[in-house]
Amino acid sequence: MSDVTVKVRAANRVQVTTWINLHQTARVIQAKIEERLRATTDLSWPEFELLMRLQVRSAHPLQMSEIAAQLVGSPSGTTRIADRLEKDGLIVRETPRENRRIVRVQLTDRGRAVLAEADETFRVILQETFGDHLAEGEVSELRQSLRKLLEKNGAWQEARCDPGLATPEAS
Repeated sequence: MSDVTVKVRAANRVQVTTWINLHQTARVIQAKIEERLRATTDLSWPEFELLMRLQVRSAHPLQMSEIAAQLVGSPSGTTRIADRLEKDGLIVRETPRENRRIVRVQLTDRGRAVLAEADETFRVILQETFGDHLAEGEVSELRQSLRKLLEKNGAWQEARCDPGLATPEAS
């Protein structure tokens, strides 16, 4: 019998503080975005993101299950978000007669108008809190690093991580 002890690799101090800083940065910027979204359009971040994803896929209505997967949320949480958006007339949900288990979601005209205002607010505050402080090369480098982390952890999905939200001038 051998008394060989295998030391498990663990994150070093720089990795830990970098992770903490990444998390803090995301929370600070998201809080500022959400504060401005609420003030201008009365949308929360999850509501705004749901509307954005519907806009991107406007040619093909998303199913509630697809939305939950893209938002990385629970189906019940996604349903609560959709309930509020539907009550406010921003989306409609339809169940096809041929398959009553499917619920498709689409933006209404009112939803598109509110989203246009919210998207402008989002892009302005994102520029103020993020874009104004990083050069284009730094943003590209950061995106590559984040994609690598998502891929290596089996979490990169095109529909969720690269939904085609770029504007023509940003492409």
